[in-house]
Amino acid sequence: MKDIVITVVNFFAWLGIVVATVVGYFAMKGNYEYIGALIGFAVGCLGSGVWFVLSAIHQNIQTIRDIAVKQSQG
Repeated sequence: MKDIVITVVNFFAWLGIVVATVVGYFAMKGNYEYIGALIGFAVGCLGSGVWFVLSAIHQNIQTIRDIAVKQSQG
């Protein structure tokens, strides 16, 4: 169940990067669309990056726990 939740939230994190890029593009409409898109992309990556790091740490801790449980059982 946890893996499904992580997968769904990862999808929305990627979607958040795309949405932030598009919003940045349209927010800076005029002569600075591409700068706005880059800023939006950076903000989206920062927000989603926090989730991706936490997700990776969680998966590594789960793997370590699973190995420890297997070794303790014999």
